Amino acid sequence: MTTTQVEASPQVALRAYPLIAPAVLSRTEAGYLNDNWLVIDIATSARYLLRRYVSVRDEDRVAFRISFQEHLLSCGFPTAPVLRTNEGQRFVSLGGAFWALFDFVDGREYDFASRAQAFEAGRGLAQFEAIAAGYSGPVVEPPVVDVGTWPGPVANHIRHSSMLTDEHEERLRALYTGPEYADDLAFFSEWRRAAAHAWPAERLSALPEAWLHCDYHGRNMLFQGDALAGLFDFDFVVRGTRAYDVGRGVFSFGRESRGLTNLRMEFCRAFLEGFESEQQLTDEERRSLAYMAVLNWVPETPFDAARHGEHEDAGARFRWCVKAIRVIRAEMNRLAPAFGWDAI
Repeated sequence: MTTTQVEASPQVALRAYPLIAPAVLSRTEAGYLNDNWLVIDIATSARYLLRRYVSVRDEDRVAFRISFQEHLLSCGFPTAPVLRTNEGQRFVSLGGAFWALFDFVDGREYDFASRAQAFEAGRGLAQFEAIAAGYSGPVVEPPVVDVGTWPGPVANHIRHSSMLTDEHEERLRALYTGPEYADDLAFFSEWRRAAAHAWPAERLSALPEAWLHCDYHGRNMLFQGDALAGLFDFDFVVRGTRAYDVGRGVFSFGRESRGLTNLRMEFCRAFLEGFESEQQLTDEERRSLAYMAVLNWVPETPFDAARHGEHEDAGARFRWCVKAIRVIRAEMNRLAPAFGWDAI
């Protein structure tokens, strides 16, 4: 698929699809990974989501993501159908970026007051993993990011051993040299040494693996009532330790609201009960959940170094990550006696 060197815009991208009278209604909230627009075909009233992949310029990785999503859908897992272009392709290359059009899925974001939805989120994660296990298409790992090739996701997003080494800490110290980072660096050093001692590579490698979503939280899914209507944004999907997504889910669906970090025991329990209604965690997986919940927020040196030239302040990102480690660690340790995971 050769990149067409024309001006990239939603209106131009939509010409590649068999819509009768497409119109862009709005640009939806987007992070650094993708740009998204809500689209309607005025002739049919059908709605769609048009996505431009901002971070990934690897055609094979985009094709893998969409193939993976179509596998989930074909097996009955709720996600958005992918529309084919006029030429029968899953996505289009335009203006140096890749674009894809999805059916619009109606629903509401996760309701932090709904214990039933917390249970459903846990059940949905277990179902996602079970169905994803049957994926047999081509697999393309996330590309490595360095300062010269940003944007792009980080290859070692869940590579536990590489995140807890002396070398990783040294790279962080080389990036963040000002006195304002001293306390955060000292805290991170203390935590990662304790974590590396408690969870050495050989112990981690014995944990069950699965396909991971790696960004499993309430804004990447929609609910209709208490039922999961759709899971989206497979930007970081990769094979890895199953408990990584479960630990993230305990935090994402156990907290009181987005932006807060205090965990509610009954919602953490609901998420885990939902997961284990489909798949049982091993004793070692349960013991790892506090560690895994915190590991989700370990700062990445390639990712943060690349941001030094971007609009987001990499130093602010680093300090935000360390703050998340502090508070999530404290909350998971507080709940450790009730749930049987190891305080770390």
